[in-house]
Amino acid sequence: MRYTEKVVVIGAGLSGLACAFRLQQLQLAPLVLEVTARPGGVINSIQQNSFLFETGPQFPRFPASVWQLVRELKFEPEFLPGDPKAQRFIFQGGRLHPAPFSPAGLIATSLVGLRSKLRVLAEPFRHTRPPGHEETLAQFVERKFGTEILDHLVDPFISTIFFGDAHKMGMHSAFPALVEWERASGSLVRGALRARSRNRSRQNNSLRVTDSLPTLGSFRSGMATLPQRLAAALGSRLRLRTKIFSLMPLPAPSGESAPLWQINIGGSEEILAEHLILALPAYAAARLLASAHSSLAAHLTAIEYAPICVVSAAYERSRVAHALQGFGFMVPRREGLSTICTFWNSSLFPNRAPQSATLITSFAGRQLADRFNSLSEDNCGNLVHSENAKILGITAPPLDRVVWRDARALPQYNVGHARRMKEISGILAATPSLHLIGNFLSGRSIGDCVELAEAVARKVHSQLVGSNI
Repeated sequence: MRYTEKVVVIGAGLSGLACAFRLQQLQLAPLVLEVTARPGGVINSIQQNSFLFETGPQFPRFPASVWQLVRELKFEPEFLPGDPKAQRFIFQGGRLHPAPFSPAGLIATSLVGLRSKLRVLAEPFRHTRPPGHEETLAQFVERKFGTEILDHLVDPFISTIFFGDAHKMGMHSAFPALVEWERASGSLVRGALRARSRNRSRQNNSLRVTDSLPTLGSFRSGMATLPQRLAAALGSRLRLRTKIFSLMPLPAPSGESAPLWQINIGGSEEILAEHLILALPAYAAARLLASAHSSLAAHLTAIEYAPICVVSAAYERSRVAHALQGFGFMVPRREGLSTICTFWNSSLFPNRAPQSATLITSFAGRQLADRFNSLSEDNCGNLVHSENAKILGITAPPLDRVVWRDARALPQYNVGHARRMKEISGILAATPSLHLIGNFLSGRSIGDCVELAEAVARKVHSQLVGSNI
């Protein structure tokens, strides 16, 4: 059986679901195909033995784009705001230090010495220029602030947010605004102030809607509530457990400039798509496009991904010595641990664990890359438990735990990524019926993913309206 769809979305992670939902709101009815048995991609919440485990984002920021989805889906009462002022810690020298987020905090911290502190505080009064080539984040920070700031302050934050390596991450690729601020103003602080002033000027100093939104949070039933609601809204237009065997562009129909896409899902069923949206990891999209578009596939294959092991574990509260008051802790690379960061879920939100227990979630993988494929889930779980036990004073095995591991979990914005994205954009511009969305393109946060997905939905709608759908 062969039939034609206006739009087919392959992939039902948050990007694919958000794109499909927006197309649905624009009076299109996209077909969404997902190979796994559940929607949501890396976002997954597991209710098990009175505990709520999260294996993906723990409590991300909720920008206006995500709040718009929550409101349209009518589940604002499910939202649980987090405390943006909850204390973060950095593990160094065998103990947890409060992470400095202000000039006063920087002055008080024992994480770095006086010379490093003065170098940071003096930044607004100095004038520097970025080089003509793309620096790594490590080169940038060492040039501006020194190695101590890189190792003890920047590295733990970057590792936690990006799960990346500062010695590989590219400034143009991951932090283009910082490069522009330094180039235009000679100082990050002066550049940020000027950018903020320009933004305020454009808004005529009026109160922005986003000023009143919670900055981070989750849902009563976990982060998976968001993709589950999006999936429910799509109804029968979402098909799970559907494997794509091949993609192939067909000659454009008479009078059309863009080709149709032939989607082979096995058996006797074949789908022709006027517009094809790939909402997949870069390597998965590359695999499907290898025959259909080898140059695009080559660019996608070159994008590096970091391995991640997520260990969400519950303990008897009385067997954890640390007070666990705050957000959690980050671990600098130089400490030599596999654990990158640990979040204290039950300290921030109710319903994550019974009163007599506590639940924490750790992300690991930094020291495991070379032997990641040979480690079982139990190996990862036990390793993370032993590291957390020493840091937090845990004296008993977990009551329960969930371990999730992926050798290619998160894309890395390494040196050259920005240039590669320009190449990919050029290829897509010449192939108007093919679209890519996902966290490897222009941003890793759920807000970035939703904004890109909705932009592509509007673009596809505009193209179809222009061709008189």
